[in-house]
This record gives sequence, C-alpha cells and structure tokens, in this order.
Amino acid sequence: MKAVLLADLHFGRMPNQAIPARKGDFAHILLLRAVHRINRYIKPDIVLVAGDFIDKPASPDAAVLLSELKAILDKLNCPYIAIPGNHDPAPDIFYGIFKKPDTFTDTAGVRFVSFPFDREEPGYNASRSHQDIQLMKEARKGFPGPIVSFQHVPLFPPGLSECPYNYVNSEEIINVMISCGAYFSLAGHHHEGFTDIRKDSMSFTAVPALCEDPFSFIVMEIREDGSSSFKMHQLKNPDSCALTDFHIHTDLAYCNENMNVAKIVALKKMMGLQNAAISEHSGHLYFDRDTYNSNRYIFEDVEKVREDRFELYFKRLEEAGAEILRGVEIDSGIRGIPIIKREHFDSFKIKIGAVHQLSELLKTEPDREAAKREFMAVLENFLKSGIAILAHPFRVFRRKNMEIPSDLFAPLAAMLKENNVAAEINFHTNEPPVEFFRICAEKKVKICFGSDAHNLYEVGEFYPHIEFMKQIAAASDINKLLLNPQDIG
Repeated sequence: MKAVLLADLHFGRMPNQAIPARKGDFAHILLLRAVHRINRYIKPDIVLVAGDFIDKPASPDAAVLLSELKAILDKLNCPYIAIPGNHDPAPDIFYGIFKKPDTFTDTAGVRFVSFPFDREEPGYNASRSHQDIQLMKEARKGFPGPIVSFQHVPLFPPGLSECPYNYVNSEEIINVMISCGAYFSLAGHHHEGFTDIRKDSMSFTAVPALCEDPFSFIVMEIREDGSSSFKMHQLKNPDSCALTDFHIHTDLAYCNENMNVAKIVALKKMMGLQNAAISEHSGHLYFDRDTYNSNRYIFEDVEKVREDRFELYFKRLEEAGAEILRGVEIDSGIRGIPIIKREHFDSFKIKIGAVHQLSELLKTEPDREAAKREFMAVLENFLKSGIAILAHPFRVFRRKNMEIPSDLFAPLAAMLKENNVAAEINFHTNEPPVEFFRICAEKKVKICFGSDAHNLYEVGEFYPHIEFMKQIAAASDINKLLLNPQDIG
C-alpha cells in the first residue's frame, strides 16, 4: 500500500508579511504541482491531507479558498482524506466543503482511522477524548492488517522528538494504540516535520509544511508484514544540480492557462533554478488564434505579416527584468523555414526551435514513412538557421499517435552535433524517448531541460527530467551533459 502525506498549505491571496518563509500565496500552485506529480509518477493508493489548508480561518474568503483547493485535490486519480487543522474553519464549516471521512477507511489492506475532531489545547497542542481513544480498539476488531492513526497535530512519545507540539494526553493515546497493535501515526502541523520515530511496534511521522522551502511531502509504503518505508519528496529542485528552465510561456500563448510574469520570477527562486528563460511561440505572436490552431501558419510567409504582438511580448520581458533570460520558441514552417523575422530573431539570446506540425501529418491518412522523410528534410534546414535548442524532439509523431521512429534517433543526433544544437528533454504532453537521449549523450550533444510551462505549476518542475537523466548518465555527470546558457553565442 502506497500513501502520500501532505499538510500545511496556509493558502491566502496575499504574501505573509509576518512569516515571509510561509508561501501561502503560492499554495494553490504548489498543491497543483504536487497533484500532477502524484498522479503521473507516484500513483499512490490514497492521499492524506493533514490540515491547515488556509492561513486565516475567519477570513471572508475562507470558503472560496477551501473550495479552490478542493477542486485541485479532486484532480487526484486516487481517493483522498482531508482533515482540518487549527488554521482552518470549524469542522462543520470545513466539511460543508470537503467530504467528511468515515471513521475507518480501508485501502489496500490498511485501515486509516481519522481524527478530525480532536480538541485544540494551549500552545498549539491537542487532546483526544477518552471516547475517541477507544476507537482504536474498535478499529482492531476483525481487522488483521496495519492500522494508521491520522490527525493534524503530531502524536509521539514525549522526549523522542524536539517537536514543540503534541497531545497533552499522548501517553494514554499511544498506550492504547500499542495495545491494539496499531502501527503508524501520521500528522502535519509541525512545519519542520519528523519521520518514522519509533517506539515498540509503532512509528510516528509528521510531514513538513508544503508551503515552506523545500515544499515537501512524504510517500509512505506499507507492506503486508507491516514493515514500511518513507521517502521525502520536495517540489524544489535539488541544490546539487545547476538547472535552467529554458522553456517557459507567458499569457500571450494561446494555450496558456494562468501564466503571470511576476509569479514566474518568484517561482524561479522558489524552485531552486539557477536560470530561467521566457520563450514564447513565435507563431502565436505573428498569427491569430485561428490561423495558428488550424495549422495554416506553417504555409504562411512571415515577411508578409504586417501586424504582430512582439511589442507586447517585449513588455512582458521588461516586466521580468534581468532575473529572466530573453528567449523565443521559433516555429518551423514548411521546408524548415523559421517563422520569425530577422529583426526579431536578433533580439533574443535563447532561440528554441520547434517542429509542431508537418504537412504530411495534416492529411486524413498520413503516411508514416513520408512523415519521417519530411521531418528530416525540415530539420536539415531548420537546424542550420541559428537556433540553439531543438524543443521536444519527436513529439510531433507522438501527438499524432504514431510510433516514434527510432531509426531516426542516430541521424538526428548527428545533425544536432553538426549544427551545435542542444536537444530538449520536455515532458509537457510528452514522453521523451530514452534511447534517443542516450545517443545524444554518447555523441556529446548538449541536453537541456524545458518545462514548456503553460501553467505556473509547471515552471521548473524537473523531477521527471532528473529521474530521466539517471537512465542516461551517472548522477555526477548530469551537470556536464546539460547546456549552460553562457555557452550560447
């Protein structure tokens, strides 16, 4: 059984002036980032959210904030249990928005016992009623598997942690739990967290706050014999990697969802990026939405375009300031002609080339071999145009539900090497082919990371990229393979 434990979002619209480290104004973005990672890569049986969803329970918009977080959690591909914390409204209000959990929730052979109604005590501690303590005995009746106690405030044997918060009657609670053969206690509340403190047969854990650096949650696995493992996930990238996100979009992208330049700048720092580049679609800046989305743009002569949105784009880059590198994602037209005017081409340090469409793939029944030939012919010209990075190689086939042409891996890697163009690892609606990037590494083709962010939660989300690179090279060699912005002429 695999469970994810997260807590303490402290969501609010404004930055926390009293506690700047508490990034509650980014809580919805952090939670969405966590949910997408959980769904795509972790795939647990259940998610446990241990309270303090919002920061100010008496705020007039408390219900709106809770509803916004619920909408994000509802995107999970697995069940979840939500319990309120001391920063949330009273349980009757809280459970007017969230589903009230059953006292016992059985998942994959494990029984979770939820305690959303424990009493708050002075010093941000808690107590549990005698009646609720006895629930552990009820939980054990007729159930042979592991039992987990789930609450907001940490529960642990006094003296075994420096955590300043606990249950004032913790010893009574724990003694009953041990006598019932309970295995685990899971909580939040203590923003520093602690993991797997042991007493006798029991394990005690409090997850760090999701709203504070490095924005962590815990993945817990419980095996049939009751043994367990805990893995800390952090949304922030590891300090050991000097990472650049070369591929971030703005609100000017037709497919943007919530992009905001000021928040991109903030997320660059929060997510531990050394550099970040805003790189908007050139086709979105030259053509109207219908022309672009209908794919007619690949046949258009960009020099005949009289009006464009580049001045608006330059304003976005000015808003970003020196913190952000100036980039552009240059669409490829028919025969590999870059869709960008020279006057604009010369304005950018980071030039990413992207093949988003092929004329063969626009046919009702495209021929795969013809598409392969066109793809290589387009790139033969496109890679000579002065671009520094090729975005999401081979994604154009995947989006047409065509088998990725692995016989083109080596020829394309050779072309990239010849033209000094880096290959981008990109997971946005994409699964990069490992073997292609292995060949790139062998040929000493530079590799770069791009989030291709169209939603703020994606900015610098490089967990999959780093895991992907481990299939290609030793961890110590990753930085050597990655493109450095300073190496771009």
